[in-house]
Amino acid sequence: MSRFLLVSIVIFNFNYTNSAEGKGGMPQLNPESFSSQLFWLFVFFLILYTIVSSIFIPKIRKIRDGRENTIEKLLSDSKLINESVENAIVKINNDLKKEKEISSIEINKALNENKIILENKISSIDDELEKKRNDMLKDLDKSKKNIQNNIPKIVVSLSDQIFEKILDEKNKSSVQDFEKFTKDYK
Repeated sequence: MSRFLLVSIVIFNFNYTNSAEGKGGMPQLNPESFSSQLFWLFVFFLILYTIVSSIFIPKIRKIRDGRENTIEKLLSDSKLINESVENAIVKINNDLKKEKEISSIEINKALNENKIILENKISSIDDELEKKRNDMLKDLDKSKKNIQNNIPKIVVSLSDQIFEKILDEKNKSSVQDFEKFTKDYK
């Protein structure tokens, strides 16, 4: 209230002053026109205030409320999406863990089965090789005995050929001569 009183005193005081500056110069600074200027300022301010408060502010509020609702909706949607993604990640990790366990079990099972098959094959191959080795040893023993039995014949034949080549005479030796010679030599 004191401000209003102060403003009114200042306005009425300017009306009664007859200074040189008040008579000439810019009309808006003339104290005689202050009351009409304040009236029109008040009128235009009221018109502007009613237009802004009745038209623009509701539109701005509506836009702000819509934006807040949109933001809240988007945030809630993003929370739902994040929760579903986290649930999907947990499910995928659990499924991956289960599948790793299952595959590990299957791999170990297949590895053990293949190990058994391999050991069976190796033992059968070892048996076959042992059998072939024994057969070859028997064949070698037979061949050795056969060769040992035929050595006198081979030596006699070979000595006859050497004798013939060296002396140009044919001489037939017998196995008994060779055996006699070997007995004498021992």
